[in-house]
Amino acid sequence: MVDNPKLKKEQEIIALGSKQYGIAFTPAKIDFPEYEQMKSSVDAINAEFTKYDVDTNNFKSAKEARARLNKLAKALNDKKITIVKEADKPVLVFKNQIKDLLDEIGQASDHIGNQIKVFEDNAKKQREANINADINKRCKEVGVDPSKIEINQKWYNKSEPYATYEKEVNQQIDFLLKEKEQLTENIKVVTAKANELGLPYQHWVEQLNNAPLSDVLGEMDKYSQEVKEAAERDKKAKLEAQKNIVEKNGKAINKETGEVQADYHIAYLITKKARIKLGGTQYQFNQLLQYLKDMGFKIEKVK
Repeated sequence: MVDNPKLKKEQEIIALGSKQYGIAFTPAKIDFPEYEQMKSSVDAINAEFTKYDVDTNNFKSAKEARARLNKLAKALNDKKITIVKEADKPVLVFKNQIKDLLDEIGQASDHIGNQIKVFEDNAKKQREANINADINKRCKEVGVDPSKIEINQKWYNKSEPYATYEKEVNQQIDFLLKEKEQLTENIKVVTAKANELGLPYQHWVEQLNNAPLSDVLGEMDKYSQEVKEAAERDKKAKLEAQKNIVEKNGKAINKETGEVQADYHIAYLITKKARIKLGGTQYQFNQLLQYLKDMGFKIEKVK
């Protein structure tokens, strides 16, 4: 680095608050007046040795020449490193000074920023609470479930227009209202179908929450048919079993297995022509009683 009093100093102004601070700097200048002469010498060396052919006769001198060239290159590079370090010293000092100033300003900014964030977070939480309360109010007024409203996180942003939120939430509420009305109609259809098939309606109404009406009605028909088939099988099996029943000491006994099936009951049927004795299990009498009712017989208890 060579001092040159003729070099013009540059002036920069930095404003800090209401005050201004100047920073003067002089661009680094390195005098290398004999560069062209050295360049010519290096060019000559390069031209000489790039055409140099190594053989058995000059092998030793070739190694010596290469060593001189490497030594020259190292000397030039070392000088460059030394000069650049010296030139960089004021720059490094300046960078560290600016870094210290930036760190202090950053600390002050972060201190305020952290407190601003607390206010902003609290404001966002309040916006969320206000919107959630508004959704609950709107849903309660029309009788729909607010938990079914799909929240758009953008609604909570300060920059999101209220009109956008209102439009989107009303669209969802309208959809839920139509869904609710459709569900009411579907419940009526399922209830009527259950009465027609002689099934309890509660289970099938609950299925409407998980499946469309057509599927539920199809399952009801299928289930009703399965119940009828199961009842027929059970009835057939019991009738077959009753054929093997005999009475012994007031008990219904399976004559093939000897197993006691149930208590054996006696009843009398009195007509104008005859007095008929009926014997069988409670199940058989229940079936007979149901048959008589189905046929329209008038049945009364007598003493």
